[in-house]
Amino acid sequence: MLSSASGPNLRNKNGTSAKDHLSGTTSTTTSTIEASSKSNTATTTATATDINLKKRNVSTTNGNGHANGKPNGILSERKATLSGYDNEMNSSSDSIAEPRFAMRGLENWPYCPSFSVAFKALFLVRALGATYSNISDCDEVFNFWEPMHYLQYGTGLETWEYSPLYAIRSWAYILVHAFPAEIARLAMSANRLQVFFILRIILGAISAHCEATLYRAVVEEVDPRIGRYLLLALLSSAGTWIASNAFLPSTFAMYTTMLFFSQMLQTPGQHSGKRTFWAVFWVGLGGLLGWPFSAAVGLPFAIEELLIHSRDHSKKKTVRFRDWRMMRLVRLVTSAAAVLGLVLIPIIIVDHYYYKKFVVVPLNIVLYNVFGGDVGPDIFGTEPWWFYILNGLLNFNILFLAALLSFPALLITYFTIPDVLPNPTFSLGIKDPLMWFTLKLSPFYVWFAIFTAQPHKEERFLFVVYPLICFNAVLTLFMGQKIIQRVFDKFITRSKTSTIHKYAGGLVWVILIASAAVSLSRIIALHEHYNAPIEVYRKTFDLVKIPNHINIEGSDPTVTSASSTPSSPSSTDSSSSVSASPEIVRVCVGKEWYRFPSHYFLPEGARLGLIKSHFDGLLPGEFKESLDNEELPPMPMKPSAAKGKEHQPMRIDWRWSAERRPGTSFVPLQMNNENKEVQEHYVRDLLAWLDFTYDFLIYRFILPDYKRYLLDPSKQLLSLSKTPLDQCQYLIDLDYSGRETEDKSNQDLIEPRYLQDKEHWEKLYCKKFLDTQVGAGRNRWVRAFWIPDNIVVALTRGQTKVWGDYCLARRKSV
Repeated sequence: MLSSASGPNLRNKNGTSAKDHLSGTTSTTTSTIEASSKSNTATTTATATDINLKKRNVSTTNGNGHANGKPNGILSERKATLSGYDNEMNSSSDSIAEPRFAMRGLENWPYCPSFSVAFKALFLVRALGATYSNISDCDEVFNFWEPMHYLQYGTGLETWEYSPLYAIRSWAYILVHAFPAEIARLAMSANRLQVFFILRIILGAISAHCEATLYRAVVEEVDPRIGRYLLLALLSSAGTWIASNAFLPSTFAMYTTMLFFSQMLQTPGQHSGKRTFWAVFWVGLGGLLGWPFSAAVGLPFAIEELLIHSRDHSKKKTVRFRDWRMMRLVRLVTSAAAVLGLVLIPIIIVDHYYYKKFVVVPLNIVLYNVFGGDVGPDIFGTEPWWFYILNGLLNFNILFLAALLSFPALLITYFTIPDVLPNPTFSLGIKDPLMWFTLKLSPFYVWFAIFTAQPHKEERFLFVVYPLICFNAVLTLFMGQKIIQRVFDKFITRSKTSTIHKYAGGLVWVILIASAAVSLSRIIALHEHYNAPIEVYRKTFDLVKIPNHINIEGSDPTVTSASSTPSSPSSTDSSSSVSASPEIVRVCVGKEWYRFPSHYFLPEGARLGLIKSHFDGLLPGEFKESLDNEELPPMPMKPSAAKGKEHQPMRIDWRWSAERRPGTSFVPLQMNNENKEVQEHYVRDLLAWLDFTYDFLIYRFILPDYKRYLLDPSKQLLSLSKTPLDQCQYLIDLDYSGRETEDKSNQDLIEPRYLQDKEHWEKLYCKKFLDTQVGAGRNRWVRAFWIPDNIVVALTRGQTKVWGDYCLARRKSV
């Protein structure tokens, strides 16, 4: 019996032993050679050695670092190496009764789904997420869905970021999403609600493509087993479920980060700039069109380009060592300049067209967030340093801890048992795997450190590195498995080693499946506890009735409202003012304004109305009315090149043109970047509002004991007859029936329980919404994860979940 230690070893191109990617141990081969003399044994050894030496010179790559014309990767490279070795064995003149041990290594490789299979699995999950996941951030609605609705249908809510005075949102980003939405509307004759979900499914398909690309890059460039772990983590984590379908720049940057990281996993080369260009392109696209701060994930790539020499398997002359850094630097700068020209210039052109002024939106975003001073993002709230740790644990549970521990695990593995590390670096000419893996793990750490240091934190800021959290986590699990195997190897007999290796490999799958179960519990809880707003607004689209006298254009489903009726001069000066036009059906919200999923959920002829709540910050106003049904005024004549002559400027008259959508360049006077409340954004009757303001000022500044009067029903001057509810035909509100009290003095006058006023309102449709202030909902575990009811009772000492009613109501006079 000859083992691989004494016989022909399977080696890669630089002569290192080829490791079995499944177990990290050297692939052993035994063969039974019946030899009658020592000469036969010597001949066998000599033949094996000769074959081994020949195999070291087998080249599997072309001049561009590709294997057989395909992207270079450790998996394809090893298959080609095995094939070359097998051919040499078959063509050898010494016919030895040697098993096909080269093919035995191939048989032990794990099954890795192809790109197509991975994409289909991911797309199925993302399509479900597009249909059933919640909108987790109101900024997604008011900063992106509403402006796109304005472009498509001529109506929508405007935030201060879209005022040309500040211009920190790009219309180019909106157009990129509006085009597929418009194609879907025209091709499928889809209504607004259908367009909303079709676009979310399209975003899910894009995410699935990027995730599948990242998965295959890990399989090809790092290790097949790590690739399989990554695929399961991407499929099952609650974080990717939430982020993948969001209409947010951070989600767009997450897409580009996955494509960038797929390029970064490849090894730098001297003679091909393709990897450098595409890596810089994806980082630049995410940073310029999406979110500028996402470019921070590209810093480790730039460092890698300037630190790791590598070698191309190319016939070209090798670059002298002292010149290669300058060559790489020039390539980086050239690629960055090309990306600026390809991406930034079109963005500037589009934004100039809509804002009617020269703006560089990415620069404005950086200036506002970094140098905003007293009016920077901190005025919208700050969070403690552990905010992102808590967020990561909620959405990734144990995988987030593994991601945080990835670099310490790498150090332990490298300095104790370096031979168990995946070794794409050895086969590609890089001597130090520690540097290679450190640079691959660092984008997550860079991002996490930068945004943890910022006082203003939001969950969506972490979307950019959600896939990298999965990558770092599965690499930690892989290294942990190898450490366990090596520890047991020292204390267990050789006969039991294979069993221990099998159980250690199974431990990783147990952890991943357990993490998937916790994530599934999180996903179910989000849907069961907080999905009521989406469901109620879905029904609102069908239940809100539009009177026949309201004019709705057939060719353009834009509602003709205030713009088609005579308006006062004051109304024309402020697009943010909500008029009391009889041409509009108002669906009003108060304290639930931030859960509004956009006008895509309201039928044609209906508008959202905002009524006063305890929120005293800046609410969005309305875009200036569109001119879909009016003839555009003639453009003023401009001087021609010829002296004394004038010419008519060319106008592009289409439905999304800046002339048809004047709100894109109109400066609303009430908007501010200080989060100060603007009363004109509420639905109101002028006389009632003056009475309300007068009464409040009397109580607030004249009567010293004004609170007693506000809480005393017998002395209230702020009666419901004076509220802006008279302008609302429909109302959406959340009523917590579990908080009923007999003490009338404790009733909230600013946010009354509208749904209890059965004299004026009738409920049309309701869904349950978890009350987190009473009952079992006060327990953080109960509200964050789905837990069976019997366990909830035991966990909360006999308490059960208490539900509120999230309802659509109609005024009875309608």
